[in-house]
Amino acid sequence: MYKALLTILFSLVLMPVFAQRGIDTFKLYFDLNISVLNDKMEKKIDLLVFNDKILNGSKVMIIGYADFLGSEGHNKDLSIWRAESVKNYLVQNGVNAGDITLCEGKGEVDRTVKEKGGFPTDRRVDIVVNNKADKKAIGKQLAPKKDTGKKKPVITSIGEIGKLGEGSVFLLRDVYFPPDRHTIKPESNTTLERLFAVLDANPKLKISIEGHVCCIKDAPDALDIETSEAHLSVNRAREIYNYLVNRGIDPQRLTYAGFGRSRPVVPVEQSDEDREKNRRVEIRIISNK
Repeated sequence: MYKALLTILFSLVLMPVFAQRGIDTFKLYFDLNISVLNDKMEKKIDLLVFNDKILNGSKVMIIGYADFLGSEGHNKDLSIWRAESVKNYLVQNGVNAGDITLCEGKGEVDRTVKEKGGFPTDRRVDIVVNNKADKKAIGKQLAPKKDTGKKKPVITSIGEIGKLGEGSVFLLRDVYFPPDRHTIKPESNTTLERLFAVLDANPKLKISIEGHVCCIKDAPDALDIETSEAHLSVNRAREIYNYLVNRGIDPQRLTYAGFGRSRPVVPVEQSDEDREKNRRVEIRIISNK
């Protein structure tokens, strides 16, 4: 009896130790139609690394999901882009790409009951970490990113995008759309041709095309009257994506996303100038190496 009691107590003491070396799942939640990591997500990953939740030698699986809003095909792509965004950030911050055994998107989460606004918990990426690695395979703690103190270059010409570092954002000027539509106006061709030329001349450059809209309050995105869907920022970004792919840019180097009005330059619009600042397309550098 006494021996059995000691065995139980010994097991309870060791349980947390073994749990720390077990399989853990960490979840990152995305906004609607967003596939790019924001500062909050990056900080969460930094803390996982800093606190030894993700170690060198740990086997990592990255699985993306989306909710049911939007088309099935787009949701599948969105879940893949989310997973790839997480993978790219982990690799950029010292995680061995060979330790990432799986990176995939599952598409939309199957729901028998569907709510009008979707399910925010379905817009996520799961990072599944197996810390049952042999001690010899686990390296020292990965160091968080250090601020080098170097100033980012100020770029005003689209031809200099290749000089920007990963995560930098460039405002794509002189790209025009008719009101409430995603079709690109012909006067945008000069700018788009320059963007194509930069990508063609820099084959290692990977970008995210990100659409933003203005002038809405009660919806996450504006109505696109060409599709009758409230995905105007997404559709405009995708139109530029399609232009570049049709010109011959490898689609593996491109992603697109729509932020609606979730990231305004001017939070309270009081003039046409304010609205123009919020109504924009930006290019985010994913990789240039």
